[in-house]
Amino acid sequence: MLSSIKSIIERKSNGTSITSEMLNLEIDYISKTLELMRDAQEISNDAYLDSGSIQGGLTVVSSLIEQKISDSEINSLMETLNSRAINLEEKYPGLSIILESYRN
Repeated sequence: MLSSIKSIIERKSNGTSITSEMLNLEIDYISKTLELMRDAQEISNDAYLDSGSIQGGLTVVSSLIEQKISDSEINSLMETLNSRAINLEEKYPGLSIILESYRN
């Protein structure tokens, strides 16, 4: 999850436009993958529930992009999500690695 957030922030800082469609694809991936991880008992139910804050935050950002909110506000929200993702990774070590392993 941490790498997903970092990737979005990096793309944005490199001048790539982030669209709500791009975010919605990532939200869908995170949602489905977390469910698979929980069902396979690779993560706890607590980790699954706590990870929902990232998914929900990305949904908010996607909505704000559709509303054409300023980039500075979007950047601020993305940095907040990055901090949350770091905290989740500290609380549940390996969460991001497991999540990303499903991407391939």
